Amino acid sequence: MRSTSHVLKCTNCEEIIQLEAPRTECSKCGGLLEYQLLADKIKLAGPLTFWRYRPVLPKVSQIVTLGEGGTPLQKADRLSENLHYTNIYLKDETRNPTNSFKDRSAALIVTDAKNRGYDSIICASNGNHGASISAYAAKEDIQCNLVIPSGVDMGKLAQMLTYDAKIVQTGDSIEEAIVRAIELEKEMDWYQATTELNPLSIEGLKTISYELVEQSGVPDYVILAMGSGATLHALWKGFKEMKQLGMIETTPKMVGVQAEGCAPISKAYLENSDTPIKIKDGETEASAIRVAEPLYGKLALNALKESNGFAVSVSDDDMIEAGMVIARTEGIFSEPASSAPVASLQSDIVHKRVDKDSEIVCLVTSSGLKTDDILKNLTKRKKSPRLGSHLTTKERILKIINQESTYGYAIWKTLGEEMTLGAVYQHLTDLETKGLIKSTQKGKRKELEITERGKRALDALDDLQALL
Repeated sequence: MRSTSHVLKCTNCEEIIQLEAPRTECSKCGGLLEYQLLADKIKLAGPLTFWRYRPVLPKVSQIVTLGEGGTPLQKADRLSENLHYTNIYLKDETRNPTNSFKDRSAALIVTDAKNRGYDSIICASNGNHGASISAYAAKEDIQCNLVIPSGVDMGKLAQMLTYDAKIVQTGDSIEEAIVRAIELEKEMDWYQATTELNPLSIEGLKTISYELVEQSGVPDYVILAMGSGATLHALWKGFKEMKQLGMIETTPKMVGVQAEGCAPISKAYLENSDTPIKIKDGETEASAIRVAEPLYGKLALNALKESNGFAVSVSDDDMIEAGMVIARTEGIFSEPASSAPVASLQSDIVHKRVDKDSEIVCLVTSSGLKTDDILKNLTKRKKSPRLGSHLTTKERILKIINQESTYGYAIWKTLGEEMTLGAVYQHLTDLETKGLIKSTQKGKRKELEITERGKRALDALDDLQALL
């Protein structure tokens, strides 16, 4: 993108690089390149949409849009009361055209590809970004080629296929998919649209910060999930730019949340390291943040430090439960990764560092309709389920808990993963509501125990089966 408003500058050696097309790797030192805004004053105009922030984006001529941006900032009164806070807000990015915050990046990236005359795009993605890129490419009749790892959520894969993307599956991790996307770019001379390989991704995501400030001023805390670290870095970049431009005087504290089973950035923060901790494989059901080698991890850690924020990790159990709470109290259906910020509000580290009256914005990045757990659970439901099968599943769960105190994820494993994790949690919720089991918070997990009523129910079921 040829721009007089920005320069591509290395975040490591600070070299200004002249390139024909956007790239994230510095040819001098191998560091990350990103766009630097040159203006010291801007004027915003037009309705509250993504393109309202065109003055702070690298210059473009013909824009590609599906109506992205301008998403609601919802005051979550019932959620605040439920979690014993006063001022929780939800930035609802599920309202974007493909139900994901990645539509912001996709709009800018496909605009750039179109302006440069490309007719084919290559993109490595583990879900949302690929779905977004394929939608915007479809609008402009640009061929979208996606490289995905195994385990991509079916809802996101369905979007990609519906938008007529050409899909190649490579490996089990996003890192392997990125390597293949680089190879295909060179072999086929396709436009590179991968988040980690195109600095326009950061430029698109930073507009969330601008919107937040225009909607409700500067909050005390902004809490968001971290995978590659790109989103946290992008939002912090937006806040710093606004301060540079004189639009705000203060900035929020940034809080990054990762899954316990895949937390290279959070672990680095806790160990006071300025680089992500190396982990072999990330294990979490939240595929959107399953990134073992976060390319933007160092910059995310720097953002946490500069903003006087912090990082925390939460369990898959906590994320799924938080998603249910968000839906039932605020009517927003979020995927597990999107629920991580709300899940973190119940962690010890957040309780210690965040005042109950603080103004807190939690970023809800993507819809729950995109995830396997939700979709599989819904498709397995019948309008009139048989009583026998319904009782059998709950009976098996009760018997597992009756053997020893346990927790939801362990029960799912014991059942042989034959149903979705979300379905297991729905059964557990029903059992606890009926007083057959009880839960106790033990650290970051909820320990489950059978109640006397639950034991009596098991005895009754045994008697019934003996009679039949």
